[in-house]
Amino acid sequence: MKRLVIAAAVLLGWIAVACYQDDALHPVLIAPTKVFLTDAPFPYDSVSSVNVYVVRIEASPRDTAPADAAAGRETWVEIAAPKQSFNLLTLQQGATAFLGQSTLDAGQYLAIRMTLDVDKSSIKYLDGSDAVVRWPNPGQGEVVFYAGIPDLLAVSASGAEIVIDFDVGRTFLYKLSGISEFDVLPVLRAVNSAAAGAIVGIVTAPDIEGTPFPVQNANITIYGGSPSQPPGTWYVEATGRTDAQGRYKVAFLSAGAYIVRVEQPDLPAFAAVTTPNVQVTVGEETSHSVVLPPAGAGGAFIHITGPSTVGVGGTIALRAAVGDSNGIPEANPQVSWFSSDSSIALVLQDSGGVNDSLAYAFVLGRREGSGWIRAQSGLLWDSIAVQVIIVQPPVPVASVILTPASMTLAVGDSSSFTAVLRDSDGNVLSNRQISWFLTDSSGVATILWSAGETAWMLGGHSGTTHIRAASESKFKDATITVP
Repeated sequence: MKRLVIAAAVLLGWIAVACYQDDALHPVLIAPTKVFLTDAPFPYDSVSSVNVYVVRIEASPRDTAPADAAAGRETWVEIAAPKQSFNLLTLQQGATAFLGQSTLDAGQYLAIRMTLDVDKSSIKYLDGSDAVVRWPNPGQGEVVFYAGIPDLLAVSASGAEIVIDFDVGRTFLYKLSGISEFDVLPVLRAVNSAAAGAIVGIVTAPDIEGTPFPVQNANITIYGGSPSQPPGTWYVEATGRTDAQGRYKVAFLSAGAYIVRVEQPDLPAFAAVTTPNVQVTVGEETSHSVVLPPAGAGGAFIHITGPSTVGVGGTIALRAAVGDSNGIPEANPQVSWFSSDSSIALVLQDSGGVNDSLAYAFVLGRREGSGWIRAQSGLLWDSIAVQVIIVQPPVPVASVILTPASMTLAVGDSSSFTAVLRDSDGNVLSNRQISWFLTDSSGVATILWSAGETAWMLGGHSGTTHIRAASESKFKDATITVP
């Protein structure tokens, strides 16, 4: 793992806070638990730095105090208090910055949170000027970001290294509502580096003569979920981006199988490639190189690429390529664009041929909802789904509700739980990270797979266990009984 260690330990605030206790009378000191910061690549080449001032990092143990557990809230212990600014754009392709360390109780931790001082944080353009950033509530001073975790974080008697992946590309959304500013919708994840691996590779595509060339700025999306289920049930685990040589590395992935999707939205003449069951092994790099095929697979085609989300009042640019009967992209393609509902997403203007081989459409988000944008050239057509959203700072999760409240499973039988998140006013919250855990390792039941708000369970052997759904600082348990 490539690490960027920031200055000296004294400046990073090394802290000892808790000792492991095997009973109440004989505390035993364990090795420090360290915490690092990394980043998913930032997609905007007009930005010189994304500086976040980290005040503190805290962890929530699985075994919370009884009063907190009864109230569905978590206990927090401090890992580090760096009180320092970090430029996230320097942390790519698996690089990390050292935040600090602490002595934690050995055990399992179900949540990590990071507190930023947003008054000391900033995004700067290439000319050195500050961008306007709309931070989550309260919008000033200290703001708490919660990191999703794919599994319980285990801290042993020898300590641990926890890596927080700050996904800049999905966190800082530029001009989403038509205003030249950044809306912040935090996307973080926390992983124990000792229990993680990586996926690496090179993305290429054939030129008109069939000679492969490296594809720069291809999007690498790592999904969790079942390949046998519809793509709508998959959830994004991590993202990456290729460099000028077409290389990428998505690091700090928990062991398991993932769905990997590779696409270059600026090159609609090439199709995306989705590969199921890419295996990640602890401590190893899984090689997964991809050749993007021509969109038409050798025949006539029209293919649209571009963003799928826009805010009300914002615009997005869609691209289309048209291929002839031999699959060769046409110069100056003539394309007509249509919207399935202009009251939701309106095609402002379109162009018949831009950059010799592309056609563009600019789509305005008018009101919240979903629709389709269709491109047609002769008898050929393609469409892309567009969602229009209202950009609002995220409201904290106040409660988690599980349905059903308890479950009885036969051995070998399966069924699902659904989690609903609500704010303090009782409103349902969507698009939030939810982590699912079994509160013991008895094997009474196992989690077949989980995706966002749903977790499928499998009965193992007779007994009783509990499943927990956690989001931000709240969680809810449900009982599972196998007769």
